[in-house]
Amino acid sequence: MNKSYFGKDRPTNVISFSYINGFSCEVIGDIAISLERAKEEAEGAGREFYERVFALIIHGILHVLGFDHENGRNEARRMRYREKKLMDYVYTHELYKKMVMKD
Repeated sequence: MNKSYFGKDRPTNVISFSYINGFSCEVIGDIAISLERAKEEAEGAGREFYERVFALIIHGILHVLGFDHENGRNEARRMRYREKKLMDYVYTHELYKKMVMKD
């Protein structure tokens, strides 16, 4: 997908497509996550797989909303800040806590 849509001949962990400015419907975008890459990244960082997947979902949602870390340092900083805030919300949510307790 990375090569087909973005001309980048390398694997990636998440690809997002935003429809906010293009379609007038309830769907604002699509997110494709490579679960294989997520697993590799989680293992490499010593993190839980589901934690990495949540982070990639948030990363993808931010791209759908128009954030792009490849548009310079300031944009990358804004995006990282929002990712952290949203992951903090996930970590403190009751459903996440229940999921973690099951492990």
